[in-house]
Amino acid sequence: MRITRYSVGRRLATSAIVLALVVLGLYGLWRLPVDFLPDITYPLVKVQIKWLGATPDEIDKDVADPVERLMATVDNLDYLESSAREGIYALDVHFEYGTDVDAAFQDVLAALARAEQDLPEDIDPPFVFKADPSQLPVMQVAISSERLGPVQLREWAQNWLQDRILAVKGVAGTEIVGGLEREIRILLDPPALDKHNLSMDMVLSRLSQENVEQTGGRVTVGRTEVIARTTGEFTSLEDIRSVLIARQGQSKVYLRDIAEVTDSHEDARVITRFNGEDCVKISVLKEAEANTVEVADAVAAKLGELKAFFPEGLRLDYMENQAEYVRQSLAGVRNAALGAAALLVVVVYLFLGSVRQVLVMAVALPLTMVLNFGLMKVAGFSLNIFSLGGLVVAIGVVLDNSIVVLENITRFRHEHPDRDVTDQAVAATDEVGPAVIAATLSFLALFVPFLIVPGLTSLLFRELILVVAGIVVISLTVAVTVTPMLAATLFRRRRQTRTATPFERLFARATDAYGWTLSRVLRARWVVMLLFMAALGAGFMLLGRLGGEFLPLMDDGRVMVKVKLPAGGSVHETDQALRKLEQELADDPLIASVFSLAGGQVKGLYTYEVANEGELDLQLVPKAERNVSTAEYVARLRQIVGKVPLPGIKAMARQMPVKGIHGMGASDIVVEIRGQDTETLSDLAGRAAHAMQEAGGFANVNISMDLSRPEYHVHVDRAKAAELGVSVADVASALRTLITGTVPTRYRDGSEYYDVRLIVPEAKITSRQDVENLSLTCAQGETLRVRDIASVRPAVGPVEIIRQDQVKQVTVEADMTDGDLAGAVAGLRGVLAGMEVPAGYEFTFGGRAEMMSDMRDTVLAVFAFALFFSFIILTVQFNSVKLPALILGSVPVCLTGVVYLLYATGFPFGATVIIGVLVVVAAGVNDGVLLLTFAGDLRVREGLSPFDAVVDAAKIRLRPRLMTTLTTMMGFLPLALNLGEGGDMLQPMAVGAIGGLIMEIAVALFLMPCLYLLFTRQHAASPR
Repeated sequence: MRITRYSVGRRLATSAIVLALVVLGLYGLWRLPVDFLPDITYPLVKVQIKWLGATPDEIDKDVADPVERLMATVDNLDYLESSAREGIYALDVHFEYGTDVDAAFQDVLAALARAEQDLPEDIDPPFVFKADPSQLPVMQVAISSERLGPVQLREWAQNWLQDRILAVKGVAGTEIVGGLEREIRILLDPPALDKHNLSMDMVLSRLSQENVEQTGGRVTVGRTEVIARTTGEFTSLEDIRSVLIARQGQSKVYLRDIAEVTDSHEDARVITRFNGEDCVKISVLKEAEANTVEVADAVAAKLGELKAFFPEGLRLDYMENQAEYVRQSLAGVRNAALGAAALLVVVVYLFLGSVRQVLVMAVALPLTMVLNFGLMKVAGFSLNIFSLGGLVVAIGVVLDNSIVVLENITRFRHEHPDRDVTDQAVAATDEVGPAVIAATLSFLALFVPFLIVPGLTSLLFRELILVVAGIVVISLTVAVTVTPMLAATLFRRRRQTRTATPFERLFARATDAYGWTLSRVLRARWVVMLLFMAALGAGFMLLGRLGGEFLPLMDDGRVMVKVKLPAGGSVHETDQALRKLEQELADDPLIASVFSLAGGQVKGLYTYEVANEGELDLQLVPKAERNVSTAEYVARLRQIVGKVPLPGIKAMARQMPVKGIHGMGASDIVVEIRGQDTETLSDLAGRAAHAMQEAGGFANVNISMDLSRPEYHVHVDRAKAAELGVSVADVASALRTLITGTVPTRYRDGSEYYDVRLIVPEAKITSRQDVENLSLTCAQGETLRVRDIASVRPAVGPVEIIRQDQVKQVTVEADMTDGDLAGAVAGLRGVLAGMEVPAGYEFTFGGRAEMMSDMRDTVLAVFAFALFFSFIILTVQFNSVKLPALILGSVPVCLTGVVYLLYATGFPFGATVIIGVLVVVAAGVNDGVLLLTFAGDLRVREGLSPFDAVVDAAKIRLRPRLMTTLTTMMGFLPLALNLGEGGDMLQPMAVGAIGGLIMEIAVALFLMPCLYLLFTRQHAASPR
């Protein structure tokens, strides 16, 4: 090979080039960003619209219908998913994988613009954003104080601390939850309004008219321009109380005569605590392109600087710091990589028995890795759990090419001791060069499908695959350039006598024993074939019992206890339920911290107000300090929670999923029921939930649809109302002002503005009669009661309305107590199939079950394409169909080892396992190419029979074949043991790969020679 001859012949030039590339690689490593997940942009655009006080029914009819009708017309749409809760509408617009997300974002904006004319006037402007895991909070802090009340604490966090955090480089925004927002409240006295014959509209109008600051224009005074400005803003609460509302003859009616003006706060809708103390939570969001670790460290440093300026008695606690989490996770994978590298050096030394040869490998390994870091920087990658996983995967195969070349150079030195060392290095590399190139191209072909098959699995593993591909390409280049160059340099002086090491003597005897065994195996090849076929059949049978999942959960100690009260439950009742759970868990030594959120539901980046829901977020002590896994702790926690007396309240303990992976936030099992009639959907959901509870193996069974939310329906008598000059809109507007309140103006205190809310005190509206007695003003200016023109009737309504593709949907969610996801879905599918379902209604599976189903489709497509591409490359390389068919025909038998070891260790088949499967296939292809091509060369050069040729080739190539497979296996071993943090997601991949490689060794040693002999014509010499 010319490149080999150039590298060996011009060693100084080669060294200079390598040095330059090493410097660039080290610079790339220094500048690589650090994150937990790779840069993933899902084909998903989210829309949120707030409509204060609106019911789910109103939002469904007046917002969801017009928006989704037009949204369904955008290009490349996959499906729509929406939720309507009190005061909030959330829409997820899912596009097909491969869609340009920026173009999709513009299409969504255009569709919203067309729908605006049909939307209610009093909604907030729609908030539209792209789903991006990089936008998740990089840090969450809890602020508590012994001296500051909830209003002052929230105001300090919002007006002082938030501004300083936002000034940190890389911070995109914050979310503040908890405490109480300051608000100026005007508490109306309805009897006083009636006494003075005043209307609500008049009060609202006077407040907005009296709080004005406006520029009048410019006045020229001589040579100077002076701005004339009206400064009529309220400067104190007394200014507000003194607003003149009306004149009645000689008397004047001021606001203080009909209302009480207080410096108060909003209604308590969310209550937060950290480790038992009331707190305000601040979540820090980073910019999409910013480095997670750098931003989190910068925020932590800033908070450290600001502590000296904190009010006395204020305490700041870190609830979550993504920098620490990322460091721990990456450190575990990094340590696995270092352990794998050490094991590789040991294996290489045992087989080669020479310090000089080990030195060649010791240079080739870090050199390949460093050059890959430069490639990662150019490609815009980051150091994350998947790219580091790619490094671990590649460590096992990175030396394969160099091992084959170095072993052949060593063999050449023994067979041709008189030749010049340069010629030895070049000739030996030329001999195995085609096989090495073919094996490398076949290896790359196995991973190419990940770049062309769409889906979430391909999106997640894109960086991992490209890292592996980059390392393999670099390792090939190193193997045919640097490795022979180093060999020619270090082996220039050859010792005349060299004593074989004990391992070499042992391996020589093992090689002879292998040749003797193989000769007899080949004579009984049909029996051997039947044994391997039996192993293949058993593997396929076991595959059905293996179970499946999408991604394994991390043993990161993050646990959540979800609390759900009956519809209509107040935030204070929710808080009381959470306090009982906190007291029960207060003395648990395994819990490092507890965060309580009452009246809220966390979805993505934001916390939504849901009075009857709450959660406890538990953070366990680090993995090294506890003797139970997170999953085992959750199982124990469910028993503890079940014993806490919470009548009528659901308390559901579950492990928190990996953040940032779309769909992982759902429960283990999500059954979706679609149809149009709400009552029918509710009935089907109840029957499905009952079936799940009866089947066993499920916990936390929960139905999304709740039709029991108490409501008061105000039915207006249109005839009476029309006679009095009152419209239905007038009634609705007045009720919203009186009950929810209206903000006619804002009050400025310093540089901050606060809402001025006009409202009837909550204590005065506690029953249906109080609603009926609320005052309205008719067209003639007279006062009347709601009961005069309307009836107020108790009723119930939905808590939430969920739709998919404009069709109403109910979900039944549950978590598994044992077993695997695939088995649970299969069993539940059979149960649901036996239920009678009306026409127009259907059951489907969503959440992780849907992700697992999509993953299986992706895996099958990737595997089929991988085998096809490998077959094409091998066919082109060797101009033969027989060799590729023989090599790839043995692959299914190798993969039974994956199934056997996964089953033995209790791991289900998940998305990460496919990487291990492809590595096993690559090892099989590599060993097959080394064996069968050399056997063909021996037949051509020495005229041997197929029997003799394959036996000789198997013995000569035994060492490089075992070395490449064992080094690959050693590369996976630390990850399979998972002794540190962060390796949980990749552990099943490593376990499956080791099982497959063990079986691949047996296949390469015995099955491939049998297949070669069966499908090769017999001629030349007879078997020895």
